[in-house]
Amino acid sequence: MRLVLPALLSLCAAACTLQGDPPTPPIANPLGNGLRIAQVQDPRSPDYHPNQNSAITSAVVTWHDTFDETMDGKSVGTLYVQDLTSSAPYAGIGLFETNFIPASLDPLPGDVLDLSGPYQESTGIGTAVFNPGTFLPQLSKPVGTYRYEYVLPAPAQLSADDLDEGYPKADSNFAKGRQWLGMLATIKDVVVAAGSSSKNRVTYQIENASGGVTPNGPAISNELYDLRDSDFPAGTHFKSVTGIVTWFYSFHIAPRYPADLVQ
Repeated sequence: MRLVLPALLSLCAAACTLQGDPPTPPIANPLGNGLRIAQVQDPRSPDYHPNQNSAITSAVVTWHDTFDETMDGKSVGTLYVQDLTSSAPYAGIGLFETNFIPASLDPLPGDVLDLSGPYQESTGIGTAVFNPGTFLPQLSKPVGTYRYEYVLPAPAQLSADDLDEGYPKADSNFAKGRQWLGMLATIKDVVVAAGSSSKNRVTYQIENASGGVTPNGPAISNELYDLRDSDFPAGTHFKSVTGIVTWFYSFHIAPRYPADLVQ
């Protein structure tokens, strides 16, 4: 039965003392007591320790890669997560072979997880060896514990130049683009070169529509959905391209679905 206001006041008077009410217990950190992804990845952070186990709390799923673009089962399964509500540098990462709690969890964008596993910077995958000074950052075989549903962070607003790797020039810009890897991002006002395909991997090289060609800049890729090399002719202008920033010898922005490509 609900208490009316006089009854509530009576209860308060009985419970209170001349010294006042006891202090209210502090509210627990809604993000949890673990680290943020950016703390684990940023080389300037005191918590940056590659190849050591890291406990990360409140990482939101931005995408689960279920599209096998190479059609051999080897390019599917990566889970991309990002610090909750953050689009700051180093806030996103890919997860390799995640073990979920509960085991039946099929993560969807917006699901918030706590993660425990080693942070690694791989200098090669299988027989592929990356160029000196470059690597693929991942959480390797982490345990992901479901917490709750939330919303995706706003995409980081980048330019094609932000992902201009520069390699193999001596002034390689890998470190500049690397801070956005694994993150949801938007690049505005670009045109594309003709689509190309190699072993079922499709890319469209991006150039700034306003001029200033970015010769070693990013490409749109088909890593996350069935984008064909004939979908867009050379010179197609996009008001914006949104997707996950990925890397394999060069930077890509991988749209999640056709609506990520806005003409």
